[in-house]
This record gives sequence, structure tokens and C-alpha cells, in this order.
Amino acid sequence: MKRTYSIIVVFAVILITFYFAFTQKAMGDSSPKKNYCIECHIKLNGKPRAVVLEWENSVHARKNLECQICHGGNPDVDDAKAAKDKKTNFIGKPKKKDIPEFCGREGCHNQALVQLKKGPHYNSVLKIGSPNCVDCHGDHNIQQSTYHIITDKTCSSCHSVEYSRELVNSIITIEKNIEDIEKSLEYMNERNVESKEMTARYIELKSYFHQLVHIFSKQEIDFTKKLVEVEIEYLDKELQSKIASIKRLDVIYILTSVFSIGVIITFTIYIALIRRRRAKIQKDFQSR
Repeated sequence: MKRTYSIIVVFAVILITFYFAFTQKAMGDSSPKKNYCIECHIKLNGKPRAVVLEWENSVHARKNLECQICHGGNPDVDDAKAAKDKKTNFIGKPKKKDIPEFCGREGCHNQALVQLKKGPHYNSVLKIGSPNCVDCHGDHNIQQSTYHIITDKTCSSCHSVEYSRELVNSIITIEKNIEDIEKSLEYMNERNVESKEMTARYIELKSYFHQLVHIFSKQEIDFTKKLVEVEIEYLDKELQSKIASIKRLDVIYILTSVFSIGVIITFTIYIALIRRRRAKIQKDFQSR
């Protein structure tokens, strides 16, 4: 009996040891790997350090896209020379004229590059290196593509202030309208209202808009702008109609609920009065 008990204890200890060893390994595996590009640059001064601080506030950082996504190299090696070896496809600072291809490579912003090549800016990039992607989006502090990243000053270095302002204001107005449509669609989805067709049209609308902001050809902009405005008007009208119907149903539901509660309360009071009256009659009858 004593021997059996000893075997059970030893077996239990072995199981517990294996359990903790496995748990520690699993925890170790789940911990984030060190990126030695970041670890090294953050200890430096000036621009080499600044790029990390800028990146930390970027849309790339929020999506866990680190240095090697753009620059290649091996971030797992704690050795600058080995990390930047030719075999690791390391790219440092690309030339200005190479930036569109650098950002628009397959798997990254390829569609934006396709649209850029349709407009006049691409030839300008090949000749003088600008305007390229980083002129609007930034290089390391890359922000999500919204109207906040572009101003008339961005364009007026080459174009007239009037033209730049008109163009930027058009983009801002269109994007704000698209944001309103997005909010309306989110509201409908929250209410479980069928919106499959309108969601598909909304996605297509955003695609047209992205063409507009990357082609930047006056002719293409005018055509796409009209197309986008017509689609916005249709979607806004349809969505507002459906939302109005939802709100009417909400009012009917509230009124019905209030009426039902009122009926229940009235009926409860009526029953209580009837019972009280019966109790009084019985009491009077018994007292006689």
C-alpha cells in the first residue's frame, strides 16, 4: 500500500513538472519577438532614432507592420552588418523617383501605384522625383489616407493656390459625404437591416474615390468627381429613407410598449380595486 502511494506521488510530481515546463514554453513562444532594427535605432541619436519615434505613431505600427516590411533586412539578428546583408534584400533610403515602386510593390499599395501611373504626377516623379507618395503620406509617420493629410499648401508648390484650394476642398467634401454614408451603413448593420446591395455600392464608391485622389488628372478628376457625387446622392437618399423607416418603427414600438404597459397598470389597478371592494363587502356582511 505504501509503495503504491509513493508511485502515485512520484507520478503526480512528474506530471506537474511537465505541466509547468510546457506552460513556460508556451508563454515564451507567445511573447513578442524582439525587432533588433528598432532596438538598435532607438538607442541612437538624431534622425536614426527619430524614424522609430515617428513609426510608433504611424498606421503601420498600429497594424504591427515593422521595418522589414518596407526595408527588408533581418530584424532577428542583433548585428547591424548581418541584418543589412545583401542576402536579406535590405533597402535603405530609396531614391525619390523609386518611391512609388517601393511603396506600390505587390502585396502593399499596388492599386494606388496602378492609379498613379494613369495620371501626370507619375511622369513628374520619374523626371524630378516628386510629387511622390511620401509628399502626402509621410515617410515613417505614415497616416491613414484621409483628407487630413492633404492641404492646398501640398499642391500649391506646383499649382496655383486657387486650383489647389478648389481641388482639396472637393476631396474634403466628398470624403466627408462618404464618412456620413459609412456611419449610416454601420447604424443599419447594428439594427440588422438588410444593406448588402448598398454596402457593395459603397465599396465601389470608395474605389472610385481612391482613383480620384491618386490619378490627379484634371480630366479624370472631373469625370470621377461627377460619378462619385451621383453615387453619393443615390446612396444617401436610399439610406436616409431606410433610416427614417427604422425610426418610425422605433416610435411605433415605443408607443405600443407604453400603451401595453398602461393597459397592464390600469388592469392591475382595476383588479386591486375589485378585490378591495369584495373584501369590504365580505367584512360588512360578517359584521352583521
